[in-house]
Amino acid sequence: MKNIIILAVSVIISSAPLMAQNLESLRKSSENMDIQTGTLKKQSATKQYEISPTPVFARLIINFFKLLFSPNGDIEIENPSTEVPQVDGVLEDDIREETYSETATYAPIDPADLEEEPASLLIRQPQQPMRQKTSFNGGDSGLPQDLKQKALNYFNANQDKIKNKKYIGIVDFSAHSSKQRFFILDMESGAVHAIHVAHGTGSDPDGDGFATKFSNVPNSRASSLGFYVTGALYTGSHGRSMRLHGLSSTNSNALSRAVVLHEAVYVREANMRQGRSWGCLAVSATEIRKTLNSLKGGALIYAGLRDSDF
Repeated sequence: MKNIIILAVSVIISSAPLMAQNLESLRKSSENMDIQTGTLKKQSATKQYEISPTPVFARLIINFFKLLFSPNGDIEIENPSTEVPQVDGVLEDDIREETYSETATYAPIDPADLEEEPASLLIRQPQQPMRQKTSFNGGDSGLPQDLKQKALNYFNANQDKIKNKKYIGIVDFSAHSSKQRFFILDMESGAVHAIHVAHGTGSDPDGDGFATKFSNVPNSRASSLGFYVTGALYTGSHGRSMRLHGLSSTNSNALSRAVVLHEAVYVREANMRQGRSWGCLAVSATEIRKTLNSLKGGALIYAGLRDSDF
C-alpha cells in the first residue's frame, strides 16, 4: 500500500507541467463551472467572505482530481466577491418552466407589447454614455471593461453570426443579483443601459444572491456562461420572451434547455436579492420591452465573469 501511495504521488508530481498546460483548455471546454477559491468561509455575523488562498500546486492537484472524477468537469476559479451586500428585500424564485420543441408552435408577441423604443433612445444627450445609479466597477454604467472587451473581440471576429449589429448585451454574473449587471451597449453611441437580471437556481444553491456554479447540462436549472445570439420572439409561460442560441461549448444546449430571455415578476429594478430562474436571463416587466427591442433579430449576448477567463 505504501508503495502504491508513493507511486501515485510521483505520477502527480511528474505530470504537473502537463496538467498546467492543459488546464486552460479543460476549463474552457468543461460543462459545469464551480466558482471557489481556496477555502471559502461564509461569516453570517459580518456577512463577508473570508478567502484563504490555496497554493498554486495544491489547486492544480485539486483541479486534476475534480476533472478526473467529475462527470461534468467541475473546475475552480476566483470567487466573484468578497462581501454580501445589504438588500432591501428578497424576491421569490421561479416556479414555472419554459419549454422548447422543434415541432411545437409558440404564440407570437403582440406588436403592441413591443411599442417601446430601444434602450439607446432613452438617452437625453446623444453620443453620451447613460449614467446609472448603480456603479460597481468604477465607471458611470458599471460595465466591467474586461467583459466589454471580450464581447467586442467576439463581435468583431464573428460578424457573420451576428445580424443585429446595433446592440450587444453583456451580463456580469460575478456581481450580486441585487446589482444592475445586465448591460445593453449601443454600438453606435457607446451608451450603456444597465438593468437587473436573474440567474438560475442551480447556480445559487444557497440562495445568497451570488451565482457560483454554471452548467450546460439539461435539468441543472443553472445559468450558462458564454456567447449567445438572440432568436425568435414568442409568448411563453412567463409572457414576452426571446429564444437564445448558445455559441460556446459552455452554453451549446441553451436552445434545447429552453434557456431564454423573458420577463419575470420575480425581478425588479430595486436593491433586492432577485428571484432565481431555471437558468434563463429573466428581467423585470418594466425593462422587457426595451430589452427585446434592442436585442431582437440576432444580437450578441455575452454572459461572463469579470477578472476571469470566462
